[in-house]
Amino acid sequence: MNVLQKKQENNSANAANVNTPGYKMQELIQRSMQEYELYNNAGGRDSDRRQSLGTINMGTEIDGAYTSFSQGALKETGSATDIAINGPGFFTLATENGETGFTRNGSFRIADDNRLVSQEGYPVLGMNGAGNPTEIYVMGDTFSVDQRGYVNGSDLRLMVTNFPENTAFEMRGENIYMTGAQNLGISDAEISQGYLETANVDIMDEMIKMMEVSREFQSNQRVLSVLNETLQKTVNEIGRN
Repeated sequence: MNVLQKKQENNSANAANVNTPGYKMQELIQRSMQEYELYNNAGGRDSDRRQSLGTINMGTEIDGAYTSFSQGALKETGSATDIAINGPGFFTLATENGETGFTRNGSFRIADDNRLVSQEGYPVLGMNGAGNPTEIYVMGDTFSVDQRGYVNGSDLRLMVTNFPENTAFEMRGENIYMTGAQNLGISDAEISQGYLETANVDIMDEMIKMMEVSREFQSNQRVLSVLNETLQKTVNEIGRN
């Protein structure tokens, strides 16, 4: 039952974020629990005539989660602070406690101090001509980003960080990822200003998964009910003897 509850929560989270820019769907990974040997002691527990009855498995458990980083479709918004990555890589954010976060959500805004920040308020990082990370300030009425990520025609470039496949990420919130893995430097992915990457969630697929889990939950409830009735009858029979 716990596994089914976790699966339903995961499917619901995917469906709820279908309109979240850059959201990446998650799948839960299950594994079989430990098997145990069953024995029958013919002639009583103290007899040495023990017969193996086989093994019993206690079901499955959650072994982890897999995040699909497949590309989402690009949707035009016309907003200068909406930026999409068409290809590999992540926007780089300066998060709390000096940590660095990574996201595919390019729905940015300009803060009161003219910094380009995420919707959570984290500064978006760029890389200057000397190769050093720096915050991006939007001064004046013009803010442009070309297809290679250069800002306002300068040597300041959006820091779109690329990682090897199968890099292990820790999810923070709904759309920010953390990792201590070595990156591959700046991605050569195409940058599209005025666009957002949509979630890679198939809403119909998630709805079908939720219905399947619901039916499986109902089936398990019926099995537990039958087992409970059988146990009660067994106890009552033993009480009569």
